[in-house]
Amino acid sequence: MWDYWLSVGGWKLLMIPFTYGFVGWVTNWLALKMTFYPIHFVGIPPYLGWQGIIPRKAHKMASKSVDVITERLLNIKEVFLKVDPKKAEIVFLPALDSSIRYTIREFSDTLDPKLWEMIPDLVKEEIYHKVKRESGITIRKVIKKLQADIDSLFDVKALVLKKLSGSNVSLVVELFQEVGAPEFRFIERSGFYFGFLLGLVQMVFMIFFPMAWTLPIQGVIVGYLTNYLALEMIFRPLLPKKVLGLWTYQGLFLKRQNEVSRLYAKLVSEKILTPKNILSELIFGKASKEIMEIIRKEVSSHVDTVTFLAKPALYATGKINEFDAAKERIAVAMADNAIENAFHLETYLGEALQIETMMGDRMSALPPKEFESILRSAFQEDEMLLILVGAALGALVGWFQMVFLI
Repeated sequence: MWDYWLSVGGWKLLMIPFTYGFVGWVTNWLALKMTFYPIHFVGIPPYLGWQGIIPRKAHKMASKSVDVITERLLNIKEVFLKVDPKKAEIVFLPALDSSIRYTIREFSDTLDPKLWEMIPDLVKEEIYHKVKRESGITIRKVIKKLQADIDSLFDVKALVLKKLSGSNVSLVVELFQEVGAPEFRFIERSGFYFGFLLGLVQMVFMIFFPMAWTLPIQGVIVGYLTNYLALEMIFRPLLPKKVLGLWTYQGLFLKRQNEVSRLYAKLVSEKILTPKNILSELIFGKASKEIMEIIRKEVSSHVDTVTFLAKPALYATGKINEFDAAKERIAVAMADNAIENAFHLETYLGEALQIETMMGDRMSALPPKEFESILRSAFQEDEMLLILVGAALGALVGWFQMVFLI
């Protein structure tokens, strides 16, 4: 034994724990990089090259995130019921002020260019305030319609999926990286610790059983175990357990459930289900036609109410057809203007919906098994691939060690 020690140089054997500590760190670091990067496929498609596991499966992971968000964390109907139609009216109505005045004048000029100038200022203001009141009623009706039929008018699954896949694939990576940042740092650091400890075992083995050809085999074991142990320590045990009756231990990710829940909810509310994105989906998505039609009908009805006393004169002068055409144009113009100004509701909507609070509370209350899947789904299907990458790199280093020692 000592002859072998002297023949190879004891310092070379002493380097084994440090070498494998370094190997453990590199393999874990590389495994993490391969999980997230590159965002887009690099190489010759479809097989000769690599794309990060999460970007490659972004659509599938986005679908899982959608399921978690819509089935466990968020009730979209409950969310929208938090919007107060009266408050929405107060916030939104000032944005329509100039368009109300403009459309009233435009409507009058359509019937008779001289008509508006003939109307006393007091009557003009009365007409304006009446139209404004009716517009406020329309805003409340639109909000109430959305609240009643939000499940059919607003596709929250489509919105989340759109924001987490396709050209937005980098957002999936960002989401997982931020939520699991401490765990990913642990995986990286633990590679060195586990590698060093296993390297000590390997060094002792080489002292008593100096068979250089076993080094690549031992390298496989070290590379495999460093990745495997790191993953196990993050997710197991699911529930707190006593170790030797002295201290309590739980998987690192599970231990942070409340903290992770708040962060995840914050990221989703700030990057995916933002007031702006929600409004965009309502304005340009499934609900847009419904909203436009409600506004158009309401405006048309309001015009009839305001001009009720003028109807006989319009019939008498033969301008009733022009009136109907003008009324339709004004109704469409007001609907378009309301849609264009809808983003004035963005701040109030963010305050009212309280998406971050609802999601955070419900996510922190999830059973450990369901909570675990939120992060582990990032690489669970390819966990073995990542562990085998570590084993392969360990074998390569073991081979170099064998050459070095001989």
